[in-house]
Amino acid sequence: MKRSCQALFIVPIGASKVLGDYGWEFNSLERLPESIGEYLVRYLGLKFEEEYAGIKKYTNGQINMSIFLDGNNEVESIYFQAFESFLAGIYKACQNEAVFSGAEIFIPEEMKSF
Repeated sequence: MKRSCQALFIVPIGASKVLGDYGWEFNSLERLPESIGEYLVRYLGLKFEEEYAGIKKYTNGQINMSIFLDGNNEVESIYFQAFESFLAGIYKACQNEAVFSGAEIFIPEEMKSF
């Protein structure tokens, strides 16, 4: 059985979303709180892998997460790559309204706001 991999993004509510030459691009004056990344690392059991060019990468073998930082080291967006069977765990993690206030999940072809 072939497993399907899915891309999922967490961005500030209202961020513009454009599919550019190098993938999805998001633009917003708002930033995500740093606590979102810290919470997801703990909740999903992710381990730090590497940091380069303003991107922090984490994984647990089934889920890959990249935190994209701006020039001021603030969180612009969070990118997940996971098999569809692990998306429910990511959705569940994102139900904490205290942490995810002002954020939305963007899955290409569909959007979910918190």
